[in-house]
Amino acid sequence: MKNYKLLVPAALAALFVLGIYMTGSSNAEHERQYYHYLEEARKYAAQEIEVYAGENYQKALEMRPSLGLYLEIADFYQNTVGDRNKAIEWGQAALNAYPKEAAAYEYLLESCLEQQDYMGFYQLYYDMANRHVESEKANGFYQTVEYTYYLQGEYDEASVFSGNMAPVRRNETWGYSNSKGKKKIGTMYAYAGAFNQGMAPVIDSQGRGFFVDTDGNKVFVADTEETVTELGVMSSSGIYAVNNGKEWNYYNQSGELVAGGFQEASTMANGLAACKTDGGWQIYDTSGQVHIDGYYDDVLADEKHMVYRNERLFVKAGDSYRMIDAFGNQIGMDTFEDGKIFYESTYAAVKKDGKWGFIDKDGNWFIAPTYEDARSFSNGYAAVRMNGQWGFINMDQELCIPCQFTDAKDFTANGTVFVQKNLIWSVLLLYQKNY
Repeated sequence: MKNYKLLVPAALAALFVLGIYMTGSSNAEHERQYYHYLEEARKYAAQEIEVYAGENYQKALEMRPSLGLYLEIADFYQNTVGDRNKAIEWGQAALNAYPKEAAAYEYLLESCLEQQDYMGFYQLYYDMANRHVESEKANGFYQTVEYTYYLQGEYDEASVFSGNMAPVRRNETWGYSNSKGKKKIGTMYAYAGAFNQGMAPVIDSQGRGFFVDTDGNKVFVADTEETVTELGVMSSSGIYAVNNGKEWNYYNQSGELVAGGFQEASTMANGLAACKTDGGWQIYDTSGQVHIDGYYDDVLADEKHMVYRNERLFVKAGDSYRMIDAFGNQIGMDTFEDGKIFYESTYAAVKKDGKWGFIDKDGNWFIAPTYEDARSFSNGYAAVRMNGQWGFINMDQELCIPCQFTDAKDFTANGTVFVQKNLIWSVLLLYQKNY
């Protein structure tokens, strides 16, 4: 009897060797076929024969997909065929297939820059960042367009934003724009002031003064027996100023007189206000009492008529201004020819020796006097004027938006700011925050 037990291992070994041979032979054939399609695709691409190049590229991709091949096909449509849309489709297909690979993002980002599609660029760039994909090349692209912007809205006059709303004028009447430059409340008022505490003072065409919310709804009426010729911003303590045509008076929301009889009066901001009488300017608190003894020749206020922010005021005695705290103590040794109050806790613009620079709340210089004019830093940027035109610097002291505007306001946290050009005020929106 034959020993079949000895033949079985030998047969299995033979089958194993045959399997390896057949697999290797199949793989080799697969490789040959793949490179054949790829060579054919490149040959037809060189001849600019789109149909056959596309067909062979597609077959090669089906056999062996790779990021490099996706992008090669995209380049073919971009540079050979001149079909930008198809190139982008293939770039997007590469990104969908390889969402963690930087090369796909880099290809599409560069395409966005070539088309000046900055909204698409920033959407893609931040998608890449959210997926934690690192790319020095992409970061380099970002640096070239970090301060690109677009303009929106056209107004005859504009004030500063507050709560992402700003008073704007068209022809003879005032309303409000949102931070995108779009009119949010129609231009229907004889006067419109800044928003604070969710409301803003307005005076209508009949001379009635009241406060509106961000949708234009009347929310509070200045209920006094006086004629209202001017109406101040509502403070956080519920105090507002009214000009009756003869004098300024402060009222609370219950209609009670807090203090009055002033020639001029600022907004009660952060607990303090500046008021003018025959003796000069004095600083008052929310109780209606003098807060700092003594008189000043002037007290600087911003476009919201606020004088006190970042725990500092700028007061004038004689020919110069100095920075003081809420107790009247001078901060720093410098005096100034002019200045702008702090917008936030960073740096205020001040004028010394005919030029404008920036100081911190302790009186230390951040930027020495350099500019023809300047506004205080707001949300990382400050407007500066050089050669008669306005632009913007950043916290690195770089001129990030060139001086090209006839006037400029303060940046919002949303990367928007009013600028004036050719007598028209528009909102400048940085693409990096508005895409």
